[in-house]
Amino acid sequence: LNLPIYRQYLRWISNAIHGDFGESLVSKSPVIKEIAKKFPATLILVGMALLMIVVVTIIIGVLCAIYKDSAFDNLTRVVTILGISIPNFWLGFMLLFVFAVRLKVVPVVGYGSLKNVILPSVTLAVAISASSIRLLRSNMLENMNKDYVMYAKARGVPKNKIIWKHILKNAMPPMITLFGQTIGYMIAGTAIVESVFSWPGIGSYAVSAIFARDLPVINAYVLIMAVIFVICNLSADIVNAALNPQMLKESGDI
Repeated sequence: LNLPIYRQYLRWISNAIHGDFGESLVSKSPVIKEIAKKFPATLILVGMALLMIVVVTIIIGVLCAIYKDSAFDNLTRVVTILGISIPNFWLGFMLLFVFAVRLKVVPVVGYGSLKNVILPSVTLAVAISASSIRLLRSNMLENMNKDYVMYAKARGVPKNKIIWKHILKNAMPPMITLFGQTIGYMIAGTAIVESVFSWPGIGSYAVSAIFARDLPVINAYVLIMAVIFVICNLSADIVNAALNPQMLKESGDI
């Protein structure tokens, strides 16, 4: 701390580039090793939640577009609005109370089995699934009025093939971008969910570091989350370009 602030910053950046974030003020262990131990648990939680999001979004989003303004669509609209509005920490406590305390179908706390990961992954997936369903429904309805759909119907292409092969494919680019952002958001946003369910991931580790004022851990966590956000968004753009090369041509024209 006796160095000028700019030299402290340059030294920290230089060390961080090489993976050296210093030692934790609490455990006295290298921060990167502590994060490496916690990260797999967070990836398991995020992976399970992302699987739920993809399956639920595609199935329900497509059905809402097919049966527009039906009872199913209206019910889904209400449920998705609730899903977006409910805070995930409150939802986590309610799920724990109902399924762990009252029904006792899952343990209250724990790590290492499928039962342990179900409730936290559902809590993490609800809000994102709700917004994703609304976006996919909107994209599907927009594509249903395009000329290529009318041309496919005129050629006698089966309705299911038009929906699942053509309309869904053209409605996916915005969803892929959203999913790319979602992965980064979920990894960085697991702190509250992990704290509620005592999940031993990087989120709960960061919360503990904040309460303990463990600055090396906090600095490393913020930087790593920023890098993950950038990588996820870049990956989503690359996948979109691979699925729809026309996007690159349009960008070049602009």
